[in-house]
Amino acid sequence: MTQQTMFTPRPFIPEPLDWERWKGHKVKMFNVLRDGMWHSREEIVTRTGIKGFTARISDIRKAGYVVECNRASDGGATIYRILEFVGYDTTGKHTCPTCTCKQ
Repeated sequence: MTQQTMFTPRPFIPEPLDWERWKGHKVKMFNVLRDGMWHSREEIVTRTGIKGFTARISDIRKAGYVVECNRASDGGATIYRILEFVGYDTTGKHTCPTCTCKQ
């Protein structure tokens, strides 16, 4: 077994202690988005009860996940999904083709 250091990060896969630490809204968001399917804002609000959930999406990105967002209609409807786990903070990686983090 290799000793972990700051320079050899291990993939962040939620474990039981993480779920206790995350609690509430972050867990609800992760559970909805973890299937890799697209989810509308309305669906997310209905399933989680969180109206202003974009901060929780940032939390999930900071935990090492690529969370994509995309326009679902000309009216501006937005959809979200977890694309993959990369193991590092993805908030500054501009992975969304349509959101405000776009380059």
